[in-house]
Amino acid sequence: MITGTMTLIVLLGVVFRYILKAPLPWSEELARYLMVWGASLGASVAYREGTHIAITLFVDKLHGETGKVITWFTQIIIIVFMAIVMVEGFILVSKLSGQTSPAMEIPMAWPYLAIPVGCLLILFEAIFMFFSKTQPLGEKVTEPS
Repeated sequence: MITGTMTLIVLLGVVFRYILKAPLPWSEELARYLMVWGASLGASVAYREGTHIAITLFVDKLHGETGKVITWFTQIIIIVFMAIVMVEGFILVSKLSGQTSPAMEIPMAWPYLAIPVGCLLILFEAIFMFFSKTQPLGEKVTEPS
């Protein structure tokens, strides 16, 4: 949905600028903000599905408890990092509440809000994976019987 809207806006910007000779001043700015939102929301989906780039050479060689401990430790690092970026992002958004964008004159809090919201979604996914013992690669950690 976001990608389609962004594509349509860029297409309209090109048509208005080069064919109608009446450029839309807001098209590039809106497309940029939609791209930031799409990337932030898409990052949480990619994290949930385990499609982010990962270097698993070391972890793949570990078996049993050691592999589980490293996976859980990695999840804890991700949880802490996402929590820090989310909190700092919301602080930044609150500081920018009075600033407006140049072309559309919307509050800059809206574009910047994409980062803490994306981090919040990844944080929820990481916490869920940690407590459900699901790895980010979409595989269940099996308990020894």
